[in-house]
Amino acid sequence: MPARNAEKYLSQAIESFLNQTYPNKELILIDDGSRDSTLTIAVSYSKSHPQIKVYKNQTSQGIASTRNQALALTQGKYIGHLDADDQLHPQAITKALQLLQSKKNLALVYSGYYTINKQNNITDHYLAPPFSTQNLSQLGWQHFGMYRKSIALRIGGFNENLITCSDGDFFMRLAQKYPCQRINKYLYYYRWHATNIGHQRPHCFDCPKQPICEYFKVWNKENKTPY
Repeated sequence: MPARNAEKYLSQAIESFLNQTYPNKELILIDDGSRDSTLTIAVSYSKSHPQIKVYKNQTSQGIASTRNQALALTQGKYIGHLDADDQLHPQAITKALQLLQSKKNLALVYSGYYTINKQNNITDHYLAPPFSTQNLSQLGWQHFGMYRKSIALRIGGFNENLITCSDGDFFMRLAQKYPCQRINKYLYYYRWHATNIGHQRPHCFDCPKQPICEYFKVWNKENKTPY
């Protein structure tokens, strides 16, 4: 969990991790140069929950670099993403692991997600299509996503030259080489608000990072609308 100035929703995100039905888990939380009480909140949880490990960047390194730091620090074989303003369904880890462990060839699994507002009310839901290398541009990075750490390292982790779309680029580099599968359930609560990173990134047509973004390359080749 990269976290930057996330004090408003951070406790809810952490609580959703603690409420997972799967017991053998850890949360690597990296404060990326926050100027609010993000670090204080995170540390307070880590003191009573040893499975929460908190680290701090003195200055902001950006989400891709912070994800790579977290990837290197994890002890487990499987990695799932939880953003600091979102929440997990209580069975998110359990369901994702069941599929990954039952099919050893899978590199990544993803579920559907609910969108929620500031008051935690569900406002919509989205279930991506089943995985196919023929429709990758309809997928991109999907919540809840979980993947094998060994494969993430093999493809080089997250592209630190990208600002806001490193997860989409990561997915495309992985999905073009390794099998993935959809979980036909809604396992994530994605909070939609004015400060989402999604609001800040440029449209693919306007992005100067096109030449180094694998998501754009795939989308452009398939000539479909990006997520």
